[in-house]
Amino acid sequence: MKTENSRELLNDVIEWDICNWSHALKYWQDHSNLELKSANILELGSRNGGLSLWAALNGGNVLCTDLNGPTSKAQEKHKRYNIENRIRYGKLSALDIKYRNHFDIVMFKSVLGGIGYNSNKSAQKKAINQIFHSLKEGGEFWFAENLVASPLHRFLRKNYVNWGNAWGYVTVNEMTEYLSAFSNINYTTLGFLATFGRNESQREFLGILDNKVINKVVPKHWHYIIIGVAKK
Repeated sequence: MKTENSRELLNDVIEWDICNWSHALKYWQDHSNLELKSANILELGSRNGGLSLWAALNGGNVLCTDLNGPTSKAQEKHKRYNIENRIRYGKLSALDIKYRNHFDIVMFKSVLGGIGYNSNKSAQKKAINQIFHSLKEGGEFWFAENLVASPLHRFLRKNYVNWGNAWGYVTVNEMTEYLSAFSNINYTTLGFLATFGRNESQREFLGILDNKVINKVVPKHWHYIIIGVAKK
């Protein structure tokens, strides 16, 4: 099996801008009262099953979901790591989670933007409410999401990203408002340059600059990633 911190594993788990988004994995574990081992876990918006792979490798029992079900790539990936016995698959909308008081951990990465397409903030709020009710008492929501970020990010998205005008980027204030029902919230923000990379090699170089220098000197509301743990 690939080691937990191997580059190949991080590629399979995070897939894009690995240098910045992979911070979520350590942050979640450092700020959680729960263990992944034997936990009952839901991944929303899974697509290629990255977070489900990581959670299962750490001993979790995972329901890997997306609106129309995870891709075939997700199952192929999980089989390569021999952890498919810890993962179930399903179609699930974050706006209609049937489970109540069921999961120890619900996790997602870059999901609210799609839910909030065309400024649908009420849908984003509803999704977080659904997550809250699906968690057991004392359960936790582990999230990593795209932020509105700086004027430069907003300009480039608007003019050079096909979905940039419609994607539901959130602010930190909106995110904390959505999470207001939770008893405790810890979060951090990071990332500035790496999103401008045209390929993963460029994003890796720029991500190193982010982590060594840029994250510390630009205003926090210019960061483009928010990572956090919210406890029910």
